[in-house]
Amino acid sequence: MYDIAVIKFSHWVFLLGLVFLWGSSYLMIEISLTIWRPEQIVGLRLAMAAIVLLAAMLFGRRSFPRDRRTWAFFMGIAIVGNCLPFFLISWGQRHVESGLAGILAAATPLFVLILAHFVLPDERFRRGHVVAFMLGFAGIVVLMGPDSLAALGGSSERLLAQLAILGGAACYATVTVITRLMPPVSPLVTSAGVMLLGSVIMAPFAVQGMGALPAATGPAVFAIGFLGVCGTGLAAILYFHLIEQTGARFTSLLNYLVPVWAIVLGATILGEKLPLSTLFALILILSGLILISRSDDIAVRSGRHE
Repeated sequence: MYDIAVIKFSHWVFLLGLVFLWGSSYLMIEISLTIWRPEQIVGLRLAMAAIVLLAAMLFGRRSFPRDRRTWAFFMGIAIVGNCLPFFLISWGQRHVESGLAGILAAATPLFVLILAHFVLPDERFRRGHVVAFMLGFAGIVVLMGPDSLAALGGSSERLLAQLAILGGAACYATVTVITRLMPPVSPLVTSAGVMLLGSVIMAPFAVQGMGALPAATGPAVFAIGFLGVCGTGLAAILYFHLIEQTGARFTSLLNYLVPVWAIVLGATILGEKLPLSTLFALILILSGLILISRSDDIAVRSGRHE
C-alpha cells in the first residue's frame, strides 16, 4: 500500500509514459498487421524485447537463477503470459478496432479477481472489491457505446475475435496469479528470462517476419519496432521501476488509463468511431478508481502485462 503523499511528479511521468507505451501498442499492432501475420508479430516483438531486457540485466549486473523450478515458472509465464496472449490479441485485432481491443483486454483485473478468489486462500474478494472493478470496467465499455455491445451478437468472425482478446486478458490474469506462487526472483530477471524463453519458442515465426521486412513500409517497420523495443521491452523496465517506487496500488491505475489512450489513438489516427458517451464513461472510470484507492488489497491483484 502506498501513501499518496509520497507520490512525486516523476512517478506520474513514469505512469503516463507507460499509459502511452501500452495504450499505443494496440495501434501499432493494427499497423503491423498490414505486413505481418499475428504469429510473426509476436515472434519479432518478443525477440526485440528480449534483447532490451538482457541488455538491462547486463547493465545492472544481474544474473539468472540456476534452479529448475524457477525456470519452469519462467517457461509457464512465457507461454501463458506472452506467446499466447500476444497472439490472441494480434489475431483478434484483424477483425475488431484497436480501441475495442484495448477495452476487452482491460477485463484482466476482473479475471484476476475471480481466479485469485479460488486459487489463493488469502485473496478472497469482498463486495466492495467487486463493485470497484465492475464500475471501472463498465466505464471502459461505455466508452465504445452501444455499438460495441451490439457487436457481441454480430458476425461469428467478429465475435470469435472479441473472445480471443478476452482470452488474452484471461492469460494475463492467470500469470498474475501464478507469479504469486513462484520463488522470489527480481522482477527484471523474471521478465528477461520470460522474454528470452518466449523469443526462443517463437523464433521460427520471427525468422519468417524478418523475411517480410523488405516489403514492409515505413509505418509498419516503425510499428513493429515500437512494439518490441518500447511497448514490451522498455515498458517492462518502467513498469517494475514504478512498482518498486510507488507500490502496486498506484501502478494499478494503468488498468483503466491504458484503454482510454487506446481509444483516443484509434479515433484520431485510424478514424475509429469515438462514442458520444465519453464524458459519462470517464465519470464511471473515475468513480471506480476512487473506490479502488480506498480498498486495502485490490490493486495488488490487478497486475497487467502488455
